[in-house]
Amino acid sequence: MHLTLDIVALVLAFTIPALAEDPVYTSAITGSAIPSITPAPKGPRPAVQAAQVAGPLTISVTNSFGDGLFASFGHNSGSPSAISYPGNGAIGSSFQAVYPADWAGRIAIGKDNDPNYINRGSLIEASYDSGAPFVDISYVQGFSIPIVCSCGGPSTGVITGCNIPLYHDNGAPCPSPGPSSICFNPSSNSPQATGGPVPPFFAPCAGAAYTYPNDNGAGAGCGSNLISCCIGSTCPSDPKQ
Repeated sequence: MHLTLDIVALVLAFTIPALAEDPVYTSAITGSAIPSITPAPKGPRPAVQAAQVAGPLTISVTNSFGDGLFASFGHNSGSPSAISYPGNGAIGSSFQAVYPADWAGRIAIGKDNDPNYINRGSLIEASYDSGAPFVDISYVQGFSIPIVCSCGGPSTGVITGCNIPLYHDNGAPCPSPGPSSICFNPSSNSPQATGGPVPPFFAPCAGAAYTYPNDNGAGAGCGSNLISCCIGSTCPSDPKQ
């Protein structure tokens, strides 16, 4: 038996302040050397919003990276709990999480199961406000693994995320290496109103995944109650990257 999300959220509230704040759709700002999630900028969300859909929201995740990955699940303060989810810990080739209307939260994916680190890497962030799903991939806190997501099944095309393995892109070096191949994002220390610039290490994914606060072109509404995500560099690419 695993912890309920209510207990998980209570634990996270002591270590990750954002989950005790009002709903957020992007990771955001911190003043610490090792980023901790804090409330997102209050600027406008992207203009493209989803039509309302019926039924629970399913986030289906395929692991194309392989062994050695972990997931951590959390929801925002005031959000209902998941209907079902596999629990925090190691992930296999795929998993699903099912959420009710008005849920908002995130799924962190990384190579370290320590909650002090996994939640500072790559995040699937989503909400289901008033039956209108919204999703983004965030590297604002840091990058741990490439992730992309589609609206509906995988064949519908990627709408958010970036499949570029930033550590192997022959580009800029990681400005703030962390444990287990996490690269902490220095833009998470920026004022909330900061519109850029994107740190060079994260630049190949700018506009596709959130790479700095208010990188708002990275998020997308979804006119389906199924969001399909893929982990790894062999996943389909986002046309925006």
